[in-house]
Amino acid sequence: MDDVVIVHKNDAGSTELADATEARLKGRFRIHRAISNQRPLAEEDSPAKIEPKLVISLGGDGTLLYAARTWGLNGAPIVGVNMGRLGFLAEIEPERFSEVLESALTGEAKTLERKVMDFSVTRDGQVIHQATVINDAVINKGAPARILSLTLSIEGKDYWTYRADGLILATPIGSTAYNLSAGGPVVYPGLEAVLVTPICPFTLATRSVILPLYFNIEVIIGEKSSDVLLTADGQTVFELQPFDRIKVHRSKAVIRLVPNPHRHYLETLKIKLGLFYDQPA
Repeated sequence: MDDVVIVHKNDAGSTELADATEARLKGRFRIHRAISNQRPLAEEDSPAKIEPKLVISLGGDGTLLYAARTWGLNGAPIVGVNMGRLGFLAEIEPERFSEVLESALTGEAKTLERKVMDFSVTRDGQVIHQATVINDAVINKGAPARILSLTLSIEGKDYWTYRADGLILATPIGSTAYNLSAGGPVVYPGLEAVLVTPICPFTLATRSVILPLYFNIEVIIGEKSSDVLLTADGQTVFELQPFDRIKVHRSKAVIRLVPNPHRHYLETLKIKLGLFYDQPA
C-alpha cells in the first residue's frame, strides 16, 4: 500500500479539510499526518521511514515549504491547497482540490519540476554545514544597528563587497518571497539561476544581480562582521563567523508541484502583485 502525507496548518479550516481527506483516502493508502512546523514527528511519519506517493499541503506557502523540505525533495508530487490568501506555491483553491487530488493520485495530473539549491558553509577549509533550500538562504545580522561586510566571489574572483544588513541568495521559486520584499526582481520559477539581493544596502547604487546556478558562487563573511546568521527557507538557522565561506550550487534534488490547472503562474502574478494589467488607451 502506498503512502500519502497530509501536512496542514493548525487552524480549524485546514484541520477540517485534512480530516475529510484522511477519511476519503483511508483504506486506499497509508496516511501520515503532520501539522506544519510542529516537531517532533512520530517515528512512523519521519522522512527516513516513508517515500510518499503524494504530499498534500493544506495551508499557505509556509506550510508547503515545510512539507516540501521534509517529504518532497525525493520528487514526490506535491498538491498545495491555499487555505488563506492567494499563494505562489500553494495555488489550488479548496473548491478545486477534489478534482486535482484524484488526478494526482492516478498520475494523470500535470506536474512542474522545480530546481532547488544546495549551500555549504566552509570554515578553516572544512565544510561544517550543508542544506538544501527551496526559497532562499539569507545571511543577516543577529544584533541590531550593525552593518555587515559580505564579499561576493564568482568563479574564484571577488567581484563585489556589500555593506548591508544582509544578503539574500534566492532561487527563482523564492523570487516572490523575501527577495521581492527587499527590492529584488521577479524571476520565472522554471529558470535555473540564483538571485543575489542585498538587504538595506549602505549605498543606493547597490542592486540585485541574477547569476546562472552553474557558476561557482561564494559569499565570504567580512573580518569585522559579528553576530551573523544564516537562515534556510526561514525555518533553520546557523551561526556564522568571520571568514566563513557560503557556497551555493545546483542541487540534485527537485520538487514537483501539481499546478492549478485553471490558472497560469503569470495569472497568479497578475492577481497577487497587480502586474501586467492592461493600461488604458
